[in-house]
Amino acid sequence: MEANDELPALHVNWTKPAFASCPEMKQYDTSDFNILTTILSALLWRKYNGPIKLYTDSIGLEYYRMMEMTSIWDEIDTNVIDNMPDNIHPSIFWAGAKLFAMREQTRPFCMMDTDLMVWRSIIDDVKGKQAMAYHVETLEETEGCYIPFEHLKKRTDYKPDPDWDWTANPFNMALSYFSDLDFMRYYCGKAIDFMTGNNEMPMEMVTQMVFAEQRIITMCAIQKQVFIDTFLDYPDERGKGFTHIWGFKMLADSDPTANDRLCTQLVKAIRLNFPDLHPGHELSLIFNKYGK
Repeated sequence: MEANDELPALHVNWTKPAFASCPEMKQYDTSDFNILTTILSALLWRKYNGPIKLYTDSIGLEYYRMMEMTSIWDEIDTNVIDNMPDNIHPSIFWAGAKLFAMREQTRPFCMMDTDLMVWRSIIDDVKGKQAMAYHVETLEETEGCYIPFEHLKKRTDYKPDPDWDWTANPFNMALSYFSDLDFMRYYCGKAIDFMTGNNEMPMEMVTQMVFAEQRIITMCAIQKQVFIDTFLDYPDERGKGFTHIWGFKMLADSDPTANDRLCTQLVKAIRLNFPDLHPGHELSLIFNKYGK
């Protein structure tokens, strides 16, 4: 792959949400499933598309160093997330750090969840595009994720843009691409504005975050006349070279048998696709747990 054809990507891990969801946790830790998906996601990206940078905090970096897995990324930044404002609630806006990392970018890039795998080059897919999202979602069919604006929690002085189109369907942002950096920063600014100081706990922990990340972008794009294309035409479209393990992650968290089966499949995929990977002691314990 020629250097000028490389497509940089970002991973983000903000550890504060993990501590907020598990107050008794004294030292940061995460599941074997999360570790394995992160490794496979990063290595596949580097194999087919280009460099990948991790944005995390100092606690996250210490953990990845302990796991001897920092080499799966080309670069690691802790400054951005370490210096996030305290008024972004980590339980409510658990993916909020993505917006702060995106806002720092100065060239076209992809933002990718750590549980998303890209099994091919997508450099041609993004050429000529201002912005891309993983796929369209609908306001009605996504199991109550997208609630009416009046039911969202908001700080008392928050005012949405009067020109927003509230009928527009949102985008799934598990994988996104931006070449129009002015639009990207405008969207990030609007999302961060909604999150800032918005600390009233909702009944669940999905609607606030998906509004900020996945619904605001659609309304900003319409307002700015930016066309957002998608990598998939519909959520479960197969044969396009993408795997998003979000649903399996929830299954793994609740079912030990499913966790073992899924981790075994991940270890097999890593070993098959990256036979030259030599995990250190801590990672070897995980690899050997799910496959000799």
